[in-house]
Amino acid sequence: MFLVWPNRYCYVSFRSLVSFHVLWLAWGLLLGPPTTSFAEQNSDRFVGKQAAEASRAQIAELIEGLASDSYATRIRCRDRLSRIGLAAFDQLREAREHPDSEVAIVARRLTSGLQVQWSVPDDSSTVRELLFEYSSLSITERQDRITQLAELPRGESFEPLLRLARFEPEPGLARSAALAIMNQDTTDGSNRADEAHSIQSKIKDPELIANAWLLQYAKDLQNGSISPKQWQVLFDEHRQVAVHGDTGANDTARQLLQLVWITAERAIDQGSPDAALEIVRNNVGLIPARTRDLIQATSWALDHSLYPSIAAMYEANLDLFEKSPILLYSAAEAYSRMEQASVADRLAGLALEINPIPMLVEQPGDPALPNNADQAEPFIHPQVIRLHAEAHVKIAFELSQRGLFRWAEKEFQLVIDRLPLDHTMAARARLYAAEMHSELQHHEVVIEMLTPLDQRIERDNEFEERLIADQFSSAIVRSNLDFHRGLLLIQRGQAEQAQPVLKRAFETNRENIDILIAMYRLEGDQKWQDEVRKTLTEQIGIAEAEVNEAVNTPRRLVPPWLSENSVAKRLNAYAWLVSNTEGDYQKALKYSRESLRLTPNQPALMDTCARCYFAVGDLEAAVKMQAEACERMPHSPPLQRQLEQFEQALKSSRSSEPPQSP
Repeated sequence: MFLVWPNRYCYVSFRSLVSFHVLWLAWGLLLGPPTTSFAEQNSDRFVGKQAAEASRAQIAELIEGLASDSYATRIRCRDRLSRIGLAAFDQLREAREHPDSEVAIVARRLTSGLQVQWSVPDDSSTVRELLFEYSSLSITERQDRITQLAELPRGESFEPLLRLARFEPEPGLARSAALAIMNQDTTDGSNRADEAHSIQSKIKDPELIANAWLLQYAKDLQNGSISPKQWQVLFDEHRQVAVHGDTGANDTARQLLQLVWITAERAIDQGSPDAALEIVRNNVGLIPARTRDLIQATSWALDHSLYPSIAAMYEANLDLFEKSPILLYSAAEAYSRMEQASVADRLAGLALEINPIPMLVEQPGDPALPNNADQAEPFIHPQVIRLHAEAHVKIAFELSQRGLFRWAEKEFQLVIDRLPLDHTMAARARLYAAEMHSELQHHEVVIEMLTPLDQRIERDNEFEERLIADQFSSAIVRSNLDFHRGLLLIQRGQAEQAQPVLKRAFETNRENIDILIAMYRLEGDQKWQDEVRKTLTEQIGIAEAEVNEAVNTPRRLVPPWLSENSVAKRLNAYAWLVSNTEGDYQKALKYSRESLRLTPNQPALMDTCARCYFAVGDLEAAVKMQAEACERMPHSPPLQRQLEQFEQALKSSRSSEPPQSP
């Protein structure tokens, strides 16, 4: 018999081999049987077809054997786990986060070495492209692929994501794939029963976190509703892993909190806000005690109207809340929505006191400095004052966007009262406050805010230059001032006096077509009407030319997203002007719908589209589109006013009364 050994050749007879084995057996009988672990004694049962029958406890024993002090034992356990193959995959994947680094390293090698067919012929070409050579990608790249799969239609991405949740070697990525499945929209005609069966047929081991989530999700799909109690059992169990786990515990906690949000959103979508509130309140402890995380959590809860959960967050994190004006205002809004006005105002008052601004005076030739004559207030460096003022203005703007106008006004007014007129932040506060009151149709307040700025611009060129550097135009300030002077005159029944004021406002800033629309709607003699129509015709022509220019601009000259935004903006401007005055209403509607195709789900563009439907007489479509715009921007006074107008027109038309003209 000829045997080849590494780096040498030797001839060994058959008789010699037999003699060697006899001696080896005799030596073994003299020494007695070696001491072996359970994993070693039962190794043979894990080979071949019996591998599939290996119990979870036996595989766990082999995994622990990877940490043995005996090198031979470690090698044997590794080889036996390799022979078991995919049957041991789930436990090996969890072992990648084992506290013993040697076990974790071997588990990573074994799971990475398993051959998994990530894409199948039934997958779409997009999915196959995303999963091409998936195993060779880095963790960050694989997470990106999961994110891209989640953005595809559910029918296209469900099975690939389930495949990743089952066989992705990184536990964190497997949980990410599971979360992506649960976070997808199930209202697109997907068959919930088939999806539940698919999960239950492919996910077997409920001991693993991602598997447990998916199996409970499958039960929800079968029942047609979520089970808060069963989910809470999982939350409590996996919270212990997140708190007391070793490697990857932070990722587990973060993903568990994400699961809480997803489950609560599913409850809301199913018409069970009380269940959603119960889920969030019971898991407030999962939110990290950090300002940034609490801001994200309170913002989410506000968006979903889960106000009592914010109160629970506030009570659990008093110190952090009382140091952050954003958190205090979130809590104040929650208490306000719960009709606890006194608590809400107290919290808003605390928020206003954060980032103090001393009373300043102007000193000729110097920037605004603290009034040192009043020693009651400590000295604060001018740069710190600017930062504090900037924080108040930013918070005020955000409050106005959430419809909290009273608190926003106090934030703006604090900056206006405490800083000199020519301070950049005081000017910015006045301009933003004027914009807020403009939407509220508080014309007198707008005039009060803008008049001192206009007067200062007239006599101070340096101040005007600073405004321009801060992205504010003195011409727009003057135009807006005249615009609201004209609107106030109209409000007081002085239409004739308003005509020259509005005309001057439009001549100062011809880009503000709302001024021209106000001029068109203003009653006047024939001369006024002819003059306005002439201006309107010219402006419609300019708007049409700008659309053509934007459409015909070579795409290579600008990025695609910028080109689409530019075209959508021009289309919207034409549609808004025509639909609010006169002209080709059908073209306006066509342009408006095209703007939404280019930049979908924009409330301002939807507002225009609703006006176009109203102009062509499709009142039901107008109400539907406007209601959707208001849903996306619920605190916009102009959008709400237009919705009320359309609803009233639709109601009148159903009562056989003539609809309101555009």
